[in-house]
Amino acid sequence: MPNIEYELNEKIHAIIINPYLTWDDFCTNCDLIKKYNLKNISTSLNYLAYFKHYLGNYDANINALISYPLADLPVSFIEEFVYFAKDKGANGIEYIPNFISLSKRNLETFAAEIEQVKLSGLPVTIIINKLKLQEEILYNAIEISLELGIKNFQFGDGFGSPISSNDVADILKLIGNQNQIKIVGGIKKLVQVIDLFDAGINCVGTSNFCEIFQEIKGI
Repeated sequence: MPNIEYELNEKIHAIIINPYLTWDDFCTNCDLIKKYNLKNISTSLNYLAYFKHYLGNYDANINALISYPLADLPVSFIEEFVYFAKDKGANGIEYIPNFISLSKRNLETFAAEIEQVKLSGLPVTIIINKLKLQEEILYNAIEISLELGIKNFQFGDGFGSPISSNDVADILKLIGNQNQIKIVGGIKKLVQVIDLFDAGINCVGTSNFCEIFQEIKGI
């Protein structure tokens, strides 16, 4: 196995979105986040207040997932949801836009939606499932996001096949090295994490962070 040269506590993002967690399970996840000194968390709107309460002064970026995973949030509600996340202590927004606008060639509608998400001033990550989009829609989504100043992109949403290193090469051609790329979906092993970092991405998101750090400890 290659040498690990990455600050994995910064680069591995904990995803806590399971709606069926018990309170004990949630607290266990918080304790594991602190144990492994993870610095980035992605979670639902409902869990934001719980994280702020339980983690206290622990230093971590907590990002709120909005319109995830179905992109089913009407545009008229976006501002309210985003400001709710900010009021509850979110440090960033992770958002799936409505791609059907692009399939109808309503590029301005798609752009206006992303501009609504940016209103809070929080950093915004646009979530894209490359494997589910037609090439033209994928290209337009990325181009519009970049034009609007989006610097953070997540590829993969936890549904379908995991992103491969070949997919990463294609993504880098579209995004460029100057922006942040996070990969999510099916990441359960340390070797997957290393392969993705070697391919050129910046971070990964996984709910299996404990298992991965246990692997690291065992090396």
